[in-house]
Amino acid sequence: MQPLLNVDDLTISFGGLDVVRGISFSLQRGRVLALVGESGSGKSMTAHAIMRLVPRPGRITSGKITFCGKELLALPEHSMRQMRGKDISMIFQEPMTSLNPVLTVGRQIMEPMEIHDGLSRSEAKARAIALLESVGIPAPAARFSDYPHQFSGGMRQRAMIAMALACSPALLLADEPTTALDITIQRQILGLIKDLAQSRDMGVLLITHDLGVVAECADDVSVMYAGQLLEQSTAEVFFREPLHPYARMLMECAPLVGNHERQRLPFIPGSVPRPGEIQEGCLFRPRCPLAQPSCREPQPMRCIGGDHMVRCCLAKNL
Repeated sequence: MQPLLNVDDLTISFGGLDVVRGISFSLQRGRVLALVGESGSGKSMTAHAIMRLVPRPGRITSGKITFCGKELLALPEHSMRQMRGKDISMIFQEPMTSLNPVLTVGRQIMEPMEIHDGLSRSEAKARAIALLESVGIPAPAARFSDYPHQFSGGMRQRAMIAMALACSPALLLADEPTTALDITIQRQILGLIKDLAQSRDMGVLLITHDLGVVAECADDVSVMYAGQLLEQSTAEVFFREPLHPYARMLMECAPLVGNHERQRLPFIPGSVPRPGEIQEGCLFRPRCPLAQPSCREPQPMRCIGGDHMVRCCLAKNL
């Protein structure tokens, strides 16, 4: 089956320094792919590249991004502009800064339907109210005329999802969609995203640093570090047997995944290297407790079995 989205050897550079380094992954319709890693790993920049919204002076220096059989990097800007919000939508990290404070929530949901689908004002309003209801906003007809500051954090996030779904996109990019939400609201939002992916046959790229979020709704997992993918597999296989030392350490640091007894949480010493600090060989080597001399050599992605890929020469011995 042809994937909905295929990213092939994507590299993004700022001032001659690579912040995303030759990554490749694919996403099928109806599935949720979690792109996991610490802040500074290049996850959000990857999503911006898919939208063709890499901020200057950054630029995509190599690779292909194929969506529904179309090569996005080869499209003229006006064609890409038509796709954004209609075929590909994005939920940003902080809805209060993404929603326009001087427009009602309903007006903001209506706008893409009027622009992309050519709906009349009354048709767009009816669909917007239905969308608010579908994402769990109580009394949607009444809340349609409210402003963002009148919504709670969880309701604003639901409104952002409604806005992203306004034109029934085939691909949804969700960048840390549950940041700063309490655990109950977080679970509701994640359940909603999972249900919408399946019911609408929509592909979802979920960007997160939280393995608890991944366990909640992801079908597939790609672990990213310093702009490079280190491990890829289905979520089931990943949580049963993570192979890269970085993935294992992330798991151990997750209170609801690797530490069920709630003892004092371990941490990964050091930090993600900046682009100018990248060394040859395994990028995680300076922080890895298992590092060997062989880790100084370039590490290609290797297939360990089935669809399980890992970039580590020690994986077979872990």
